[in-house]
Amino acid sequence: MRTIEKSKRSLSDLGYPVASGVMKTIRLLDEQYGATDYHDSGHTSTAPTWIFKLPRYGNAEIGARMNKENTTLYIRDQTCDGKRLRDLIPADKVTKVYPRDGQPANSVLHSPYLGPSSMNEVLMLSLEPDDVEFVLAAFFGEGGRRESMQTAAGANSNRPQNETAGANKREISEEDFAALLSRQSETGRAGEMLVILDELERLRGCGCARPDDYVRRVAETDVARGYDVESTWPGEERSIEVKTSTLAGSDFFLTANERAVLGGLGPRAWLYRVTIDGKGDGNIVARLNDPVNHIKEEDLTPVVWRVSNRVFDNQD
Repeated sequence: MRTIEKSKRSLSDLGYPVASGVMKTIRLLDEQYGATDYHDSGHTSTAPTWIFKLPRYGNAEIGARMNKENTTLYIRDQTCDGKRLRDLIPADKVTKVYPRDGQPANSVLHSPYLGPSSMNEVLMLSLEPDDVEFVLAAFFGEGGRRESMQTAAGANSNRPQNETAGANKREISEEDFAALLSRQSETGRAGEMLVILDELERLRGCGCARPDDYVRRVAETDVARGYDVESTWPGEERSIEVKTSTLAGSDFFLTANERAVLGGLGPRAWLYRVTIDGKGDGNIVARLNDPVNHIKEEDLTPVVWRVSNRVFDNQD
């Protein structure tokens, strides 16, 4: 965070590493949405809730519990652009609705912005790390994202403001993609479905009469495959790993298994970047062939280590 009062705890003061989804929330609130301050609930024996203030959005607030494993956020049901957040995100992400389901933690209850009432319902969300970008984008709304982009453009005036995401951008209608989202509970799955539509269209353009016979989402039945979409028409084979987010320029995660599998596939391997906005519009913003052999070591950051259980052997 940029502006933290010295009387408040930092992450290092907590004495434990917080969940990756919590770290992602803090980074996005700071870098993308301009959080300038936070309120620490002060709990020491349990994970405290930090409430972040967003001056750029009329001093809106979002609460994040500093959990070790889970990502729990407290957010108003009414978004910054006047919509209902529960209509924009999967229902299984909503754990509680206050005040209907009782009272939240005191730090949320006494917050001037988040304090729940009959006119101000507040959601407790349980998220996966990949959910965070989509949920925040849905809450801040199209206007909020546009303001964030304008602020970033002002900080880099040499960048053309009409620059597009790239020549490979492919759009589908809001209606079609909303239907995909309704059938899938997570943003990542919706991104995979978009890539399938794109691959079917590509094979038709190559002369394949029945592309449906050759394209399938393998991630649905084999999560260890190392990629998400398989296209097997002879001469045009592709094994595609799909990375979906709500921000085209955001970093993404590549597991050790994905790296090993994609590296072994060589030119048959592809990495696709997909973005989805709060309205459900999706774009393929980038494609990279033989990705492992094109990713430089300096662009890889280790974020987790596998530790052998042998470390507990022969302990007194």
